[in-house]
Amino acid sequence: MDLSELMSLLLSKGVDYVIVQLPNWISRKEVSREDAEFILMYAMMNRLDEMSKKIDGLGNKIDELGKKIDVRLDELSRKIDDLRKEVVDRLDLISNQLRVLNSNIAATYELTSKVMTRLMESSIAPART
Repeated sequence: MDLSELMSLLLSKGVDYVIVQLPNWISRKEVSREDAEFILMYAMMNRLDEMSKKIDGLGNKIDELGKKIDVRLDELSRKIDDLRKEVVDRLDLISNQLRVLNSNIAATYELTSKVMTRLMESSIAPART
């Protein structure tokens, strides 16, 4: 079998068919060593091309996934910033309410002290007749 017949089989039946048949052809000496080497190199190139296409496709998918992850991280970052601002605002409100409460307690204590002082003064003072 000459090289042109092998190439014809490669193109018509595919690389897999020729690779499966190649050991039989070599053992029956239908294919020369040089032709077999050429066919094997062709088969390896074919496989490398297929792998390259798969890798390119995988690379594109990885790039798309990376972009999706970037978008999700940006969204998450915005949500975290919004949540942080909301928590800070609430803590400021609570702090202000506590200051007002503290002032009210201080004012109540002051008034209570004055009332107690007046009561004690009135109970100690002698009764006038």
